Amino acid sequence: MRKLLLLLVLALLVGALAVWVLQFGSGYVLLSFAEFTIEMSAWTGLLIYVVATVLLFWLLLMVRWIIGAGGFRSWWRNRRSARNQNQTATGLLLFASDDWQDAVKILSQSADKSSMPVVNLLFAARASADNEQFEQANQILQRLKTAYPKSHFIADKALAEVHLLQEQPEEALKILQRIYAENPRDKALLRLLADAHYLSEGWAALQKMLRDLRRFQAISDQDLASLEQDVYCNLLDSLVVGGKGPIGEKRAQLEDIWYLIPRKQQRDPSIIASYGSSLGRVQLVDKQQALLTKALNRQWHPLLVVQFGELESASPEKQLMVAEKWFVQHSEDADLLLALGKICQRLQFWGKAKDYLTAAVKLRPSVQGSIYLATVLEKIGDSKASAEVYKQGLLSALKAQQEQEPLSD
Repeated sequence: MRKLLLLLVLALLVGALAVWVLQFGSGYVLLSFAEFTIEMSAWTGLLIYVVATVLLFWLLLMVRWIIGAGGFRSWWRNRRSARNQNQTATGLLLFASDDWQDAVKILSQSADKSSMPVVNLLFAARASADNEQFEQANQILQRLKTAYPKSHFIADKALAEVHLLQEQPEEALKILQRIYAENPRDKALLRLLADAHYLSEGWAALQKMLRDLRRFQAISDQDLASLEQDVYCNLLDSLVVGGKGPIGEKRAQLEDIWYLIPRKQQRDPSIIASYGSSLGRVQLVDKQQALLTKALNRQWHPLLVVQFGELESASPEKQLMVAEKWFVQHSEDADLLLALGKICQRLQFWGKAKDYLTAAVKLRPSVQGSIYLATVLEKIGDSKASAEVYKQGLLSALKAQQEQEPLSD
């Protein structure tokens, strides 16, 4: 408001001054050039001079703006940036379309001019790896680490993933373990570490990671449950099968692993089956039988039924009695019928063995069932029937093989 009042006062003063000067005469200005002459009042000349000066300053400012950051330079920079962004977008679209070769070319060439150079180089490296150009992928990632040192963490993760794609888990582990301390909560890093330990069969190390995988929700609950099952099953097998030394030491190692497994996972049929097999290998058959009996009374599962029928118990009569109790509720279970046939065969109860095995083969034809039944028939002197069962078993095997073979054009 004050500025407006000052401008009004100043305008009145200038107007008053102009009126006062005009009282002394208007004067005139004469311009002569060759044959042309121009005559005008002094005030008209002054007005033309002021207008020309203002126009000149305005043109100079416009030229400066056009050439400077606000005009042509800005327009050119924005145009170049948009073109580079279009190249990045084109490269990403090619990557999404599995056009690996063209994606690598566009993304790597436009990286230095892109507003997202790290993204360009990461996806270029991944496209090279997906195209099985692993050496090229390594070179691109090394370029990323050299040109943008702050991106070394994400570049190393990508490099480890390239090694995993090449099935080189040991090389991947060297990289991942080096950068693990920088961000132990990084979900992608945890997943890569888990994959590396899995491929290298480092079950003990992977078991220690399960807690962090669950805590930081690095993988889904379903995948975590499946991974826990694999880890504990392989851990039970590896320390018993591959271990050397006295059997007492193996038994102690086996029990240490079992009590390491959370109680919830101890009820998993697959883990129970693996533990049961390990008990049999360290000659704890009675404990294996008790484990399977308790597990099957709680939860029926074919893996446990098959293992129960295969174990050579020190008290096969008790084993048969338990299995026949289950038969009351599971009379149509082919695995149980086969298990009963095996137990009766070991007890030399040939009649019972024949009945159970015949029912098992009838319910679900199998090579294994046919072999056991043919053996029993031969024991009771029925060679003709034994040969026929062998023949049927062979035909079943051929049929199963043909079903598994891929269809030819």
